[in-house]
Amino acid sequence: MSRHASRRRLALVSLAGVGALGAAGLSLLPSMASAAPCSDVEVVFARGTGEAPGLGITGTPLVRNIKSALPGRTVSSYAVDYAANFSQTSAGPGATDMTDRVTSTAADCPNTSFVLGGYSQGGSVTDIALGIPTRLGTGRTIPTALAARVKAVVVFGNPLRLSGRTIASASNVFGPRAKEFCNTGDPVCGNGRNSAAHLTYHLNGSVEQGARFAAGRIGRAERPAEPPTGRPERAQHPRVPGQPKGQAGLWLRLNSMSADRTPGSGTATLLSGVRPGFGPSSVDGVRSPV
Repeated sequence: MSRHASRRRLALVSLAGVGALGAAGLSLLPSMASAAPCSDVEVVFARGTGEAPGLGITGTPLVRNIKSALPGRTVSSYAVDYAANFSQTSAGPGATDMTDRVTSTAADCPNTSFVLGGYSQGGSVTDIALGIPTRLGTGRTIPTALAARVKAVVVFGNPLRLSGRTIASASNVFGPRAKEFCNTGDPVCGNGRNSAAHLTYHLNGSVEQGARFAAGRIGRAERPAEPPTGRPERAQHPRVPGQPKGQAGLWLRLNSMSADRTPGSGTATLLSGVRPGFGPSSVDGVRSPV
């Protein structure tokens, strides 16, 4: 796919997203970091294309869930200050702002750990800040000396996957700390044809999974090593929340955007819930149950 074609695809999906979110009455008000004392953890998140300044529909619940998963620790947030424009040319400046925020906060707060992340074009912002080359620009990258303080990376609908790469495959440093979500059919990260798939990460359990991953990484980094017990630990597999209940049925018309003809989907998709079997999928293609 050419650079211009890729940008057109991302812009079209973003336009659909803005219209849908406006119809749903979802708040996109800014949620900027406060001038509070140093926190134990800071989440630095880049919103998606066309969203109003702030953490956006994905970053806001991600921060909320990370706070809930880390009782006893203080968690602050910073919304990356960038244009998030439809021409897909603002990811580079966004990466610079993300990097500058980490650098300045790390200098002022030597004990603060970081969680980085982004949604849609915000995923590209994160990629560039991590030192991963993309087609969407260049910007300053996280200094090597601060890499260890980035405990987790969580991205949703990251365009990097369209080039056949992931953070896990493209970065030896940050790959093991990354959790990447790409819904089945998402045209922005999976080259799919269901535009609504790009708009449901905050509805289908992906955000909760990402928050648990980040909290687990932070807890593991701060927990002292325990002596071996001689018995293997049993792996924990948290249950992914099911389809949201009790929500009004908001239908998003996608006549010109979606060619998904899965039985029951037609040319409209229920935005307030998820279709049976349509759940969050990690970038390895294994779908989680709903």
